[in-house]
Amino acid sequence: MNDQPAGGDAQVPAWVRELGITDRVTGLERAHASWDVLHAAGVKGLGGLRPGADYPAGYLVFSGFLARAQGLHEGTVAAIRAGNPYATFTLLRAYAQTAAAVLYVKDHPAQLEKCLPGPHGPGVKIGKITSHAERRLGGFKGTYSQLSKYAHPMALTWPVSSRAAGGVIERASAPAFEAGHDAITACAWVVELAEATSYLLVDFAAQHGLLADPSPG
Repeated sequence: MNDQPAGGDAQVPAWVRELGITDRVTGLERAHASWDVLHAAGVKGLGGLRPGADYPAGYLVFSGFLARAQGLHEGTVAAIRAGNPYATFTLLRAYAQTAAAVLYVKDHPAQLEKCLPGPHGPGVKIGKITSHAERRLGGFKGTYSQLSKYAHPMALTWPVSSRAAGGVIERASAPAFEAGHDAITACAWVVELAEATSYLLVDFAAQHGLLADPSPG
């Protein structure tokens, strides 16, 4: 993941343009379309179970990760489209946590049962999961830190509901993205998270024997 925000009045950064994003319109188009890579990962990971077979633990955990990633992806795109930065960056933070969780369980298969569905499972502490991702995924630490600043009630989030104009503070009851490229950055992070999560999901599926056998010949 790229941890460089596309803020201020500068030109849209090269890393964002490399994703096919040049403005908010193309950003939303790419963010919406990138859901397809999650769907493709789901087809690969869920298509290998034979009819009548028992559902292995890996299958159940994969299904949970996939559903969570798809739901957060759709919710984030909707929040960007609605111009709500609070919802956008909070959902992106949860999306990043999901990608980190897939990586953690893939790298620690003995912890798989802790991720089985159920409200009372032991789970794995989220700090442990994100710390592992910070060591393994380039750019994750910086991106996650920025998202956390938006997700928490901190000073960084205040300007989205107020701004100075001619020495007067103008306030609005509804939040909005600041001038600059905050919304474009959010779209770029959606695309990157979709690609990273789908890649990790397929790796996870392969590790647990969920992928369908390739057709002969």
